Amino acid sequence: MRSLSIIVLFLSHNAFAFVGPHHAATFKKSALMSTDVEVEEVDPFEGYSPGETSVLAKKDTVSGDGEICKQGDILTINYVGRLMTNGKIFDEGTMAFKLGNGKVIPGWEQGLEGLRVGGKRTLKIPPNLAYGTRGAGDIIPANADLSFDCELEKVANGPLAEIMTKVSFSPRQGILLALLALSFLVPKGATVGDLLNIFGGGS
Repeated sequence: MRSLSIIVLFLSHNAFAFVGPHHAATFKKSALMSTDVEVEEVDPFEGYSPGETSVLAKKDTVSGDGEICKQGDILTINYVGRLMTNGKIFDEGTMAFKLGNGKVIPGWEQGLEGLRVGGKRTLKIPPNLAYGTRGAGDIIPANADLSFDCELEKVANGPLAEIMTKVSFSPRQGILLALLALSFLVPKGATVGDLLNIFGGGS
């Protein structure tokens, strides 16, 4: 019986020695897995840090209910541009351009597509998608990160719309051109009554 007990103890010891390292490795792996920390995803827009990224960030502040703009469309955009370092406004106004035609900075080309008419979107644009190492005169320094608050006023298509993007008129000039165009529709010597008939549909 004593020799049998010794054999059993011997086998049990060797079995533990064989199985022990496997269980130890498994325990170590489980311990490492249990200490893994879940990294919270940072929103690209909120987490944008000037000078530390080369990726555009965008955020819709107002969802429009009109047509969705796409490549090849003529967009009319109301915008305000700021330097991200100090929030200083360097430009604001209204611009019409053909999306995808390369006439605006890449940040606009990439950031405005998919916006609906009436919608507002804020863009945070790194230097490589804006004015790069050159900057823009004394207004925008080299390697400047820019932000733009943009509103899509309207979308148009066709040759006439594209021509209009290349010609800019002040409101005064627009009114004068409209009056000039109307003058060709009015017969010479027409009276007020004639004008009412022409433009009012009277008989």
